[in-house]
Amino acid sequence: MNTYYVATLAKYVLVEAVDENAARIAGEIALKSLHAEVSARIGREFPVQIRTVRLATSDEIDFYRWNEETLAREAKN
Repeated sequence: MNTYYVATLAKYVLVEAVDENAARIAGEIALKSLHAEVSARIGREFPVQIRTVRLATSDEIDFYRWNEETLAREAKN
């Protein structure tokens, strides 16, 4: 399993997958969830158009984990 960077023009996710095709599928599911949250707040639907699927760099993985941990800590407060 590898970590892949999957992105639209506005959002990205990191997903664990065996290959690029599996990463695209997992990324689309995750991005649809993110887009649904934004759509609900704004009252308008946003299509998911994946523009990038590639292996994530170690810096991207580190930043993503740090960001997730920071959001989790803030949610507790």
